Amino acid sequence: MSTARYASSFLFATLTFVSAIGWSQATSTSLRDAALAETSAKGTAQKYASDAQTTGMLVLKDPKPEIITRPWQYFAGFTAQQFQAKGTVTTETAGTFDLSQNDQTFMPGLTFGVMTPEWNVKNILISGGVRFDASMATQNSAVTLPSGATIDDARLNTTMASAGPVLNISHAKVSWLAVTFSPQYGNLNYTQTSSNDFAHFSKQGSYLAMNYGLDFRLTKKWSVFTEWSQRELRDQNQEIALEKDNFELGTRVSW
Repeated sequence: MSTARYASSFLFATLTFVSAIGWSQATSTSLRDAALAETSAKGTAQKYASDAQTTGMLVLKDPKPEIITRPWQYFAGFTAQQFQAKGTVTTETAGTFDLSQNDQTFMPGLTFGVMTPEWNVKNILISGGVRFDASMATQNSAVTLPSGATIDDARLNTTMASAGPVLNISHAKVSWLAVTFSPQYGNLNYTQTSSNDFAHFSKQGSYLAMNYGLDFRLTKKWSVFTEWSQRELRDQNQEIALEKDNFELGTRVSW
């Protein structure tokens, strides 16, 4: 009986020891698997965290290519003004012609150019460009020669051509109305023709002008404008002269 009890105690101790070893191995395996899983999770998180950081970064783009390829706006139009010839012309054969004796006349003209797209600076719309203007007038001119003879078929032809930069400024709330500025360099020519050679002459001179205007946009592509010009001949010693103050009306289309 004593032997059976010892055998039973020995068997229980053996089973307990074996169970402890199995639990220890199972625990070690679980801890190892958990560590590997955690390491894998950290590696995966680190990989995608880097990607997320890259995706969320602000990407700066150089606007220069877009500015260069923006379409410029071209325009062309008609102008009209009242013109008064000024100054004198002296010839060896016919003496002196007083140009101011001619009546004021209607002078039509053309204007064309190119403008940049509008830039919005705190609701102020600004655009710049280059403009070319050309005008011409022709009128009858009564000529009396020093001998007293009168020539009735004389015609005085006046041409003006100028070019220069132009600046348009408007407000976003009233974008249909723009203030314009355009300094220009131009050429003035007076030419008188007649069947009588004594009445012939041609004089020209260069001038500087500063133009101030208002442009009223009626549609997206069509506008009317008015302009006040201050002109002055560069050579003040010339016989011919040019009106310093002049008003002009016009209309133009853009595309």
